[in-house]
Amino acid sequence: MTAAEIPDDLRRFILTSVPSVPYLEAILLLQRERGTGWTAPLLARRLYLPEPRAVELLGSLHAAGIVAESGAERVFTYQPEAELAAMLERLARLYAANLVVVTDLIHSSVDRRAFQFADAFRLRKD
Repeated sequence: MTAAEIPDDLRRFILTSVPSVPYLEAILLLQRERGTGWTAPLLARRLYLPEPRAVELLGSLHAAGIVAESGAERVFTYQPEAELAAMLERLARLYAANLVVVTDLIHSSVDRRAFQFADAFRLRKD
């Protein structure tokens, strides 16, 4: 499978809503273990990430409506709306079957945004 063969809506979702592979890995982990309450230290250990990065990921997932937050200890649980949950299920199946294609697509999106950002600072002769 190539990136062009990914269904349009799923490809668009990846390009616009999945900023990094760790973000996707966090979604998939929380999705698989729906009943677990996740804290940043726990997520950091499970994904082999520094704790500040796990805090950032959980905050981003919360802002995106993928997880709900509760308690003073900032415990997060996987609770997307039905339509988003269906899209994430499709993404999980696609990633399981085509890991390299999906990660390449995510990286192409990151690379493109980095180039666009850098291009904004290029000096131009006008």
